Amino acid sequence: MKPTATIIGSGFSSLSAATSLADKGFDVTIIEKNESAGGRARKFEHDGFMFDMGPSWYWMPDVFDKYFARFGKKTSDYYTLKRLDPSYRVFFEDEYVDMPASFQGLIDLFECLAVNSLSPFVFRPFQSSERKEQFFYMVGLILLLIHQLFVQSPL
Repeated sequence: MKPTATIIGSGFSSLSAATSLADKGFDVTIIEKNESAGGRARKFEHDGFMFDMGPSWYWMPDVFDKYFARFGKKTSDYYTLKRLDPSYRVFFEDEYVDMPASFQGLIDLFECLAVNSLSPFVFRPFQSSERKEQFFYMVGLILLLIHQLFVQSPL
């Protein structure tokens, strides 16, 4: 008898788990509460307008590249990325901050905002190219924490 698995939700991680299990021979069922798959990667259409339901940015493209490679595919087979600068805008109650696309731009922004008075100490470990992805991931977690602590509306 074929092993079975039930996946709740159809966001990136759920679809990744489902395809990985199916690749291993599992009979997979996905349960999704919304009308369409995709989790935060869905779109919402209303009165002729289309709204992106998520992701605000494309973190760690190497993770997506490795996932597609497991199935003999490339991300470029399905989509093309275009670097935006600024990458995104963080809104606070009465102001906003544009987040630059470049690593140096982030350093300059943080120094300008006096967020990191220990800039050389904080950024030196991330100067090598292989560590920059770790830095961007860390920045994302910090922004998420700031959002949770100081912004009144839910994510």
